[in-house]
Amino acid sequence: MSDEKISEEKKTTPVVAEAEKQEKILNALQSVLDPEIGLSVIDLDLIREVVFTAEEAEIKMVLTTPFCPYGPMLIGQIQSVSETAAEMPVKVTVLPDRWEAPPWLR
Repeated sequence: MSDEKISEEKKTTPVVAEAEKQEKILNALQSVLDPEIGLSVIDLDLIREVVFTAEEAEIKMVLTTPFCPYGPMLIGQIQSVSETAAEMPVKVTVLPDRWEAPPWLR
């Protein structure tokens, strides 16, 4: 193997590991249901982004309503399920964006 090929593999490996962790998190979040609507946070399109640093993952999400009474519980579940799936600390950030039901719910 040439040195160029080895360095190329080293560059892509963290990206592959990150993609695998992201997939694990998103798959695990299928089990987190909005208690009022009864659908997963994935199906409701509440999860907007999963970002990784060396120390932690960050999940950026929106709530169905700004003052969702189940928001704190939902955020806690998302964090717990994601940390288990990714095997690393996860920070959940609630974005101020307005949620709109995905097309299949309209």
